[in-house]
Amino acid sequence: MKTRIYIFLLVIISCNALAAAQTSDDKTDAKAGNWHDFELSPEAKAAGIDGKMVIGLSVSAEGRGSGIRIYGGPMWPCETEPKNEIEDVREAVKKYLLSAKFEPATKGGRPRSSDIQIIFLLSQRFRKANDYRQIEEDLKKGINPGLADIKGINRFAKTLPKQLMASRNSLSARLSEVQIIVDENGDVISAGGFRTAVTELNEARELACSAKFRPLMLNQKAVRMTGTLMYGLY
Repeated sequence: MKTRIYIFLLVIISCNALAAAQTSDDKTDAKAGNWHDFELSPEAKAAGIDGKMVIGLSVSAEGRGSGIRIYGGPMWPCETEPKNEIEDVREAVKKYLLSAKFEPATKGGRPRSSDIQIIFLLSQRFRKANDYRQIEEDLKKGINPGLADIKGINRFAKTLPKQLMASRNSLSARLSEVQIIVDENGDVISAGGFRTAVTELNEARELACSAKFRPLMLNQKAVRMTGTLMYGLY
């Protein structure tokens, strides 16, 4: 029996995370329709797979998705490699989005096809992850937090891995972003590519998993945190 896991989508139109919600008075972007719950398999949960997935897709004027492209995610525990479960999650998300109904973009009041990016959150704890200031307020009210979503998480770092080096012969520089979970002791326990090329993912994860952080203390309580580390690729 599969466990129900809610998803949360930051679609372009929904919260300005990736683009302006409305570019003009007569032009809007595509957004999620009335979707049913996504189900993460027990095997994926047992393997510790979680996090955010960055996905690009095309949405037709009829509100159907196609041409799905996974740019990053998910994440999984350090020192493990559940390849089958990771691939199963990616395929399950693709299948879900292909069957989902979107509200198409419009121009001049008429539906039109468009390309969008979404951030797909795989579990309820990521959907409920808050900024540490909100968590601090929740702790004062006796609400136990699950995960703090930290922008600029590297400011809590005690030791960071060396800068990731890709092709030494390349003259161009790129950026690689890795999502992580840090436990109450400051150890990185899970990592995965967020916006990272597949060819650099394994090395990036290994470096990210070796990082050490100061525990996040809120209202005298250590709280798990999540965020991303950025590497320069040369």
